Amino acid sequence: MFMNKVLRTKLEKFWEYGAGRMILAAICAHSVSVSIGICQGYSAILIPQLESSPQYNITREVSSWLASLGVVTNPLGSIASGVLAEYMGRKMAIQLTTIPFFIGWLCIGLANELKWIYLGRIITGIASGMASASYTYVSEISTPESRGVLQALGPISASFGILLTYIWGYFFQWRYTALVSLFFCVFTLISMSFLPESPAHLVKGKDTKKIFEAYLFFRRSNAKAQEEVEKHTSKSSEFYNTQVTWKEVFCCPATVKPFLILVTLFFLQEMSGIYSILFYTVNFFKETHLQVDDFLASIVVGGIRFFMSIVTAMLINRFARRSLCVVSSFGMACTLLPLLIYIRYYEIFSGEVKRFAYLPLVSVIFNVFFSMVGMLPIPYILVGEYFPLRARSIMSGFVICIGQTFIFISVKIYPNLINLLGFSGTLFTFFVASCVAVIFCKFVLPETKDKSLDDIEEYFRGNSNKDSYVLPHHTIGETTAKEIFSIKITT
Repeated sequence: MFMNKVLRTKLEKFWEYGAGRMILAAICAHSVSVSIGICQGYSAILIPQLESSPQYNITREVSSWLASLGVVTNPLGSIASGVLAEYMGRKMAIQLTTIPFFIGWLCIGLANELKWIYLGRIITGIASGMASASYTYVSEISTPESRGVLQALGPISASFGILLTYIWGYFFQWRYTALVSLFFCVFTLISMSFLPESPAHLVKGKDTKKIFEAYLFFRRSNAKAQEEVEKHTSKSSEFYNTQVTWKEVFCCPATVKPFLILVTLFFLQEMSGIYSILFYTVNFFKETHLQVDDFLASIVVGGIRFFMSIVTAMLINRFARRSLCVVSSFGMACTLLPLLIYIRYYEIFSGEVKRFAYLPLVSVIFNVFFSMVGMLPIPYILVGEYFPLRARSIMSGFVICIGQTFIFISVKIYPNLINLLGFSGTLFTFFVASCVAVIFCKFVLPETKDKSLDDIEEYFRGNSNKDSYVLPHHTIGETTAKEIFSIKITT
């Protein structure tokens, strides 16, 4: 009884100080990432089930389209997301994402011909691209101390969606998985209705009352809310009362530098094979000739990915983003190397009886383990942090558009790489990309941990040193949030 009272008191305090409200808002915003995860993992269960069905003639070419159509339209969605977030608001952009998801899953779930499955994959691909607005929304409602862990809820939600898809695919037919996915569309649409718009977007409307109410919801103090309003309205006055051209906004160093860094990071992410393994998980294990149920192996991998996404949420609040990316890419290279040697050896000596048959599964599990430490989630987190306010929504959508184009290319050409280079040659490509990523993250990637969005913008404008500039003292509103997050989340 006493423990229940103490817990209730702590939870009430957690909610009253505003940190609880930020977490709730981040969960609701990133719930759309569950649908993204389902879309990403869906081809891994769809293709094997269709291949075993006499109703469909599934060739390797058809399989590549079934997998890649889930991402080919992602860039269109990302561009649409940036425009919607800029002119209609981050909250509305997230809600509108649920509409194509709903339509797409209905097309797949009710399909009796392959063309309807194709159409559903295309539409859900658009929705997955549109969901990038959630990262912008969460970055703008968070304090510098809480931003990393709240943004990490996006990869956690996506990993949860992937794991659910693998489990449903083991027990149920592919069409039922699509129909059950409709629930998450409805949840996102309704839950976001109860949250305020991002204050950073409201600033452009110059409605001080709405800005104050939004900050009051998240900070739970009149004084803190007023302080935030004064800080951001003064900045908005400088931004939006000053006439600038699109060239000054989008071609300045504060926009171009993060753009080039992020595009390179996304390119290395895709070349390291993260999404190829994800979209072809079941088929990937078939290529290794592992003597276990391929669907069960994929569930194990999905479970590891989900677990590690939670671990990453705690790590990102304690360690530098750059360090996590270095460890992640180095670990991925180290786990690919023994798998590469193993596969190549038995390609050369194909007549020998295979020893250490479970090595491929162990290597893939640890590869997923290390990818979730940094290289998979952190690029998406940085998209919401790197760009200046004036260009943030448009450029975030544009960069994710490019990143998703890379995903489409890597997923589409994976079967072709297998044919051209062999399985070992494809793994060697992933290994080299992981090694290059280590160097890039170590020497090029700027650090943003515990830095405000304004500080990050100043760094890219050239007003701060990469490693030496120090975050200014926290505002009153940020101090309380820091104390709460350090106690409630990281311990």
